[in-house]
Amino acid sequence: MKTRKILTIVAIAVVVIGLIVGAYFLFFSGKPGVVGTPTTFTGAGDRDPDTNSAGGPIQGAGTVVAPRLIRITEGPVARGAVALVIPPTPVASASSTPELGDTEIRYVERASGNVYAFRFHDRVLTRIGNKTLPGILEASWVPDGSQAFVRFLSNENGADNVSTYALPSSGGEGYFLENGLSAVGVMGSSTVFTLLPGATGSVASVASVSGTGARTLFSSPLQSITLQAFGADFVATTKASSEVEGYAFTVSSKTGGFSRILGPFTGLSTLPSPSGKFVLFSYTYRGKILTSVIDVQSRTVTQLPVATLAEKCVWGRSNTSVYCGVPTAVPKDLPDGWYQGAHALSDRLWKIDLTTRLATLINDPTTVADITIDMVGLSTDSAEDVVTFMNKSDGSLWAYDL
Repeated sequence: MKTRKILTIVAIAVVVIGLIVGAYFLFFSGKPGVVGTPTTFTGAGDRDPDTNSAGGPIQGAGTVVAPRLIRITEGPVARGAVALVIPPTPVASASSTPELGDTEIRYVERASGNVYAFRFHDRVLTRIGNKTLPGILEASWVPDGSQAFVRFLSNENGADNVSTYALPSSGGEGYFLENGLSAVGVMGSSTVFTLLPGATGSVASVASVSGTGARTLFSSPLQSITLQAFGADFVATTKASSEVEGYAFTVSSKTGGFSRILGPFTGLSTLPSPSGKFVLFSYTYRGKILTSVIDVQSRTVTQLPVATLAEKCVWGRSNTSVYCGVPTAVPKDLPDGWYQGAHALSDRLWKIDLTTRLATLINDPTTVADITIDMVGLSTDSAEDVVTFMNKSDGSLWAYDL
């Protein structure tokens, strides 16, 4: 009887304590305290819009999917990121601890148009620009990451248009470029070039990145072309299709004159080197994709030991090597089916030395992480420390530590 009485008293005490604790959490736990409100991190590299509105850094951002391979975002980004070398912080005194250098990857979130900076090795994510421009598809960056020329669909008077905006990464005010541009790119650190299609052909223009000093580069009867920087000049290429023979031309930045360098090739696409010496190109031949490089001065063509699309490559800093996403299997209707979204490719990352024609496998996502990545929008920093790429299938941004 005595034991039962003791158990009853203990039970009552437990209930009372529970009520006190519950009342505390009900009335006091939601109040601000000395700890502060924690930042919510979704695991996708995107901050919760309802928290940390000041845009402070997020520690431990991104997801380490495999050794040296990080998925920076799960949500889609605009195609085109820039990777910057961040040097170590100088030591103020002998007792100071130096801050190590890093590689910073700047990108534009597709849904919002906000600009983010991701420190790769420290895994710190910071929103550095919060101007809202929903639905951005592409971003062409000034090399120092200070500004991106972004393209997105807009609607004016009930009609869809392609708008282009010069977006400062710091979040300041930029400016709009001409409506309806089919391409925009950056040459060096000070020049932006654009391509405007029309009923009678295409008009290319160049200007400073601030928008001043605009002039017409050329007017061409060719309607469907791409334009890319090539040293101090340009390369214009007809739109790739396995059903149509394509051509590529060098274009003088001084005169706007065209000089043919490639073609006719079906499915032709190009990637000029920043040095203005080589052009990597891919094309179709008897239902297969082939990838080669031409030395424009000597007209020497070298076929690469791997087969991929030029859009899946980026030049290394020496301009004598390229990093490419190489498909493990190639459908017969490339590149058309891939452009139209009918195929999602599974790529492995390779480095190809153009001097020795040596191809080195860098990473195979299907082997190390059992994931499929259709690589596009590749970029690397000037130290060749990190290579970034977007997964075409879902728009997510990835980076690999070289």
